[in-house]
Amino acid sequence: MVETAALPEGTKRHDPEVVKNFLATALIRAGVKPGDADLVSDVLVGADLRGVRSHGAARLSYFIVRLEKGTLNLNPKMDIKMNTKTTGLLDAEDGIGIIAANKAMQRSLEIAEEYGTGFIGVANSSHFGFAGYWSDLAMKRGFIGISMSNSGGRTTPTYARESMLGTNPMSVAIPGGESTDFLLDMATSTVAVGKIETALREGREITDGWVSPTGDTPDLDDNGVLTYGAPLLPLGGSGMETGGHKGYGLNLMVELLCGAITGTPFADRIKGARGTERPAMGHLMGAIRLDGFRDPKEIQDEMNATYDILRNAKKEPDQDRVYIHGEPEAIAIEENMRLGIPITPAVNEQLEKIAEKYGINSVLE
Repeated sequence: MVETAALPEGTKRHDPEVVKNFLATALIRAGVKPGDADLVSDVLVGADLRGVRSHGAARLSYFIVRLEKGTLNLNPKMDIKMNTKTTGLLDAEDGIGIIAANKAMQRSLEIAEEYGTGFIGVANSSHFGFAGYWSDLAMKRGFIGISMSNSGGRTTPTYARESMLGTNPMSVAIPGGESTDFLLDMATSTVAVGKIETALREGREITDGWVSPTGDTPDLDDNGVLTYGAPLLPLGGSGMETGGHKGYGLNLMVELLCGAITGTPFADRIKGARGTERPAMGHLMGAIRLDGFRDPKEIQDEMNATYDILRNAKKEPDQDRVYIHGEPEAIAIEENMRLGIPITPAVNEQLEKIAEKYGINSVLE
């Protein structure tokens, strides 16, 4: 989701290609193959372009920490085993999740082209960027795209007070033809970890309902990563009165679809959350052909008719527009392509440290 808070004082905007080149250079210096570094940096810049700065350049430290600790495998085979004509499993062998997710989605698209649907589970993986990148990739090819990932040690189950599950994001994208695409990209916790990290970096108060009131006060470690003693709450918040059990159910659904189904143990995921052991994440990537249901034009016409009804709803007193999922991000992309990607002072400080460590002459210049 696009960050709605005002950019902090001292924020500077940079050409997206300059940011991408810097990120790729840092990753290559840390041992990542050039082609893989290019894809990872493209995903990170893609998040910043969409206004989701919690998952953009700020995420570089996630990879650097794990590369330095040796918990990411830089030379995995990433073989895919097809168990039916339409479903298979990719073993990421503890490699970079973005690389694994790309291979899985590309294979899903190939299968869907031939059989109508294609789903690839990913086992033994790591952070795959933001979920919407992968569903959008399928949507741009004219398919319904589905992507989701588990993680660990971040979100508390309903009635618990311990960080166990991940934020477990999921995304669904439906091509809108000549009109508006639908692109849902959401965490199944009340908020993504990166949103809290962004708020703390920018000196903002943490919104009530984001973290458990019985946990520690949220704080950042030396790498700018949220500490683990402040459990995030599932969608709906604490308890059942406001629907927290529903968010917990969605969160657990993603956990099972990406963990139990792929054969990546939840216990390993909890142990790997802090970066000292293998991440042990799983993903599920899928593509579905629109014409497997009916004529795509008819589907898209009905989508647009639905949008028209929603957009004409009575508005809240201080609002003049009802948005369709994906529209705020499209607006942000246009602005950030024109003005440059905003890099806040706190993120720039992180990047400066990485640049100094790897002997990169200047940051974002």
